[in-house]
Amino acid sequence: MKAPIRFHIVTLGCSKNQVDSEGMAQRLIAQGFEPTDDPRKARVVIINTCGFLGAARAESRATIERLLARRRPGQVIIAAGCMVSLDEHRRELPDGLDALLSTREWTRIDSLVATLLDLPVPSVRPPEETLPTFRRLPTARPSAYVKIADGCDHRCSFCAIPLIKGQQVSKRPSDVVREIRELVDVGTKEVVLVAQDTIRYGADLGLRDGLPGLLRLIADEVPELPWLRLLYLYPTPLLFRLIDTMAELPPCVPYLDIPLQHADPAILRAMARPSNPDFYRRLIAYARQRIPDVALRTTFIVGFPGETDEHFQRLYDFVEEMQFDHVGVFVYSREEPTASARVGQPVPREIAEGRRAALMELQQRISLAKNKTLVGQELEILIEGHGELEDELGRRSPLSAGRAARHAPEVDGLVFVPGQLPIGELVRVRVTHAEPYDLWAEYPSARLKPSRRTLSRTRQHDHTGLNTNH
Repeated sequence: MKAPIRFHIVTLGCSKNQVDSEGMAQRLIAQGFEPTDDPRKARVVIINTCGFLGAARAESRATIERLLARRRPGQVIIAAGCMVSLDEHRRELPDGLDALLSTREWTRIDSLVATLLDLPVPSVRPPEETLPTFRRLPTARPSAYVKIADGCDHRCSFCAIPLIKGQQVSKRPSDVVREIRELVDVGTKEVVLVAQDTIRYGADLGLRDGLPGLLRLIADEVPELPWLRLLYLYPTPLLFRLIDTMAELPPCVPYLDIPLQHADPAILRAMARPSNPDFYRRLIAYARQRIPDVALRTTFIVGFPGETDEHFQRLYDFVEEMQFDHVGVFVYSREEPTASARVGQPVPREIAEGRRAALMELQQRISLAKNKTLVGQELEILIEGHGELEDELGRRSPLSAGRAARHAPEVDGLVFVPGQLPIGELVRVRVTHAEPYDLWAEYPSARLKPSRRTLSRTRQHDHTGLNTNH
C-alpha cells in the first residue's frame, strides 16, 4: 500500500487566517493528502503568513527561514496569506520557496500542490463571486471561527488590509449556516463570526439587513447552538440595529468587540475613522441599556503621527469614563504603503510605549474592579483545556481552564477551576477570586457529574490583549 503524502500548515496572524488554513487543509485532505503536526514528516509545508504589521512580517520571515533551514530532500515549502499579497511585502520573503499563494487564492492549494509534486491536477473551479466556503473538518472542538466575509471597503489611513485583501466579499448566508450546522453536529458549543468588517456583512451581496438577518437565520436554522459571538464590529450607526437583534436572540452572547482606535477627534480624522467621540458614547450607552451585563471590548492606537500629550490625555480620560471590560492597545506602526506613512513621523517610540503602558495600567485597574464584582456570582463557562495546579508544597492537582460569555477566545481572560471538568462542555461555576484578566472559580460537584474524559493540555493564553484588526 502506498504511503500517504503528508502536509503541515503553520498559521500566523489572526483568526481569519486560521479559517483559511482550515480550508486549505480540507481541500488537501479531499485529494488524499494526510495532515501531520510534525513538519519534519511532511512532504508539503505551508506557511500562512501575516502581513498586517512589520513585526508580524518579521515573524513570518523567521518562521519560513527556520523551515527552509531544516528542509529535507524533496520537501515542498509554500508561503501563503497576507505577506504574499502585496509587492512591498513579498519582497521581504526569503529565497528558496517553491510557490506563493495570496489571500484570495487559497482555494487553489490542491491544484498547486499537485502541480509541484507532478500529480494529477484536480479540476479547477471558476472564480466565485462570493467568499469561498468549504466542508468543516469533522473534529469536535469547544469553539470555532466562521469567516463570513473577507476584505474591507474602508480606507483607514494606518491599515494595509484593503490593499492586501481588496474589497469586501461576503459568504452566502446559506453557506454560513451550513458551516455552523456541521460544527454544531460534531459538538461545537461556540461559533465566533469573523471578518475584517463584520458589521458590513452582505453589503456586496445586496442584502439590506445583512448581519442582523444572518443572526436571525442562524438562530432559526441551528437553534441548539448555545453561544454565538461576533468580533470586529466597525463603529457605525448600523450597530444600533445589530444591538437590538442581539438583545432578542438567546444564542448571541452579551459581548461587543468594537475597535475604536482613538478618542480625540483630530487623531480620528487623521486616521480616516469616525471622528465623533459623542457617537461612541451614545453607542456604548445604548448597548448597556439593551443588553444586560454586556461585556465591551475595544482597541486603541497610541503614538500616531501628530498625537500630542493633549490628544493622548483625551484618550486616557475617555477610557476612564467608558469603563470598558477589555482593552487592547497598540503602539502605532508605520507601514508602507498606507496613507499614514506619508503624513509625518510617528511619536518617538519611548513616548508611545509610555503612553501604552499608562493606558494598560489604567485598564488593568478598571478590569480588576469589574472582575471583583463577579466574586460570589455564578457563571456559565465553556471548558477548553486541562492543566495542573501546584501548591506551596509542590503538590499537584488537576486544573480546568475555560471561558465565560464575557471572554472571547485568545484575546481575553480565562476562568480557572480546580478539578478536571469535561472539555467542550458548558458548566456553571461560582467565582471565588478575581485578577485583572483571569477569574478563579469553584465547581459545585453536586450539580453535574463530569465525564472521565482527559483530552487536552491547558491552552496557552496571551494577555497582551492586542487585536490585529481595524
